[in-house]
Amino acid sequence: MQLSICVVTDLVDWPVARRSEAVLISDQEEEGWARQISLPPPSPFRKTHGAGCSCCSRDGLSVIMAQLFQDHVLGVGQSFSQVVVLVKTDERPEVLSMLEQDVLVRARYRLQD
Repeated sequence: MQLSICVVTDLVDWPVARRSEAVLISDQEEEGWARQISLPPPSPFRKTHGAGCSCCSRDGLSVIMAQLFQDHVLGVGQSFSQVVVLVKTDERPEVLSMLEQDVLVRARYRLQD
């Protein structure tokens, strides 16, 4: 079972009618979503520690995605079928790359354009 995930830079194109079926991961407060989660700030140590460092090995977004999937499977909280990640335009390529490279995210979510 895969859920869909969209990485967007603007919510204008996201239909209001579909928001009640989606989780929004964002720093902005928005109404009408099944659930909203704040995107954690990046670790200040990211890319400065060695490979495999426990504080740098998983991105905060990956941890959120894992918890959301677990909640979905266990029926915790309001049900959802999609996850929308709102990022700044210049952050989008890095976020997409991180999601595509995370094995657990790829196994559980279907990345949509």
